Amino acid sequence: MCVNGTRNQTAAALLLRHVRTIAQHRVSQLIGRNQLLARSARVNIELAMHALEPNGTRRFGGDLSKRLLDCFQFTPEQLAGRGEQPYISDLVSDKVARGEFFYGIEISAQSGGRLTCVDFNRFQPILPALISIVWLCHYWDVTPMERVDSLQMIRHLEPYIPAMPNFSIYMMTKERIDEFLALNFKNLLAVRGNRSDDSQFYTYGYQLVEHARRARKSNLTIAIPGYPLCHVGSDRRSSDMLIHLEHLKQKIDNGADLIMTQMCYTAEMIVEYLRCVRNEGIVTPIMVGVGVPESLKSYQIMQSITGIELPAEERAELRKVESDNAKVREYFVQLALGVIQKVLDAKLDVYGIQFYAMNRFGGVYEVLKRLRQMGILKETRREACGDS
Repeated sequence: MCVNGTRNQTAAALLLRHVRTIAQHRVSQLIGRNQLLARSARVNIELAMHALEPNGTRRFGGDLSKRLLDCFQFTPEQLAGRGEQPYISDLVSDKVARGEFFYGIEISAQSGGRLTCVDFNRFQPILPALISIVWLCHYWDVTPMERVDSLQMIRHLEPYIPAMPNFSIYMMTKERIDEFLALNFKNLLAVRGNRSDDSQFYTYGYQLVEHARRARKSNLTIAIPGYPLCHVGSDRRSSDMLIHLEHLKQKIDNGADLIMTQMCYTAEMIVEYLRCVRNEGIVTPIMVGVGVPESLKSYQIMQSITGIELPAEERAELRKVESDNAKVREYFVQLALGVIQKVLDAKLDVYGIQFYAMNRFGGVYEVLKRLRQMGILKETRREACGDS
């Protein structure tokens, strides 16, 4: 009995050890899978502002020209200067060569299922140098391509302000890509999109850049996303950053003219990213993406869509004022001003800011006012912006 009992205890111990080993292996698999998903999520954030899920959107069929006439209010200066606008790459290169601070805005074509309207008079006295419009995922099957609401909006805007449509390869056939390029827009922000499908013609962003440059030669500005949230360590660059820099150079080698970074709330991370790009020998002009939520709700919406949030210490500071929207807006205004100042102080030939505000510009107006008071944002003659 004693021998059998010992054997049974030994067998039970072995079984328990085996179960523990299986459990530990399964836990390790889950941890590894979660780490991979987290890393993939960080990578996908790169395109979160430029190609959005169609949250709360509706399909606008047909010609929107009559609606757009009432949707945008142009300044007397824009109306007087109506006509051919400069390529955005020429405009940005000219600003950089003269060391002149400038800014642009990015909007989506819809807000809560309604067309987005912008009154440019609200930005006076110094207007945005350019405007871009995000690509919504459902645009892939809008036929014909020219009926995509963001493209109709760009067509309406481009006589008054340099305008850039964003375009994603998600679900796009070669024929659809060629249809877009045949519309002969002067500017393009080429993105991969954070979703992929087996039916699409291209898998990577550099392929779209190469295709567009081959098709349109020098008659097109091609902008590409930059990604400050590829974390950079103090001792060595992370693998994410190395991969991103490799892809960035590949896109530039294939014809990209301009880098527009994703939104990031941490000035030090942005500056470190810019230094990494410049240290790789990349001299391509860069515009830095800055978000200025005007309320706690705006911040939460932007965070839920993009996955980009404040670092823990900053979130703790925000919680102290979260019940007062005026204080929340002031918090983000100060944060944006700090980012802009540190980017300029880094002296990396970066003078352009692209504001991502999810169609709400209250905080942006205040930032622009403070930048004028600080002597950073200054009026310049229109003819100084280069020829079209």
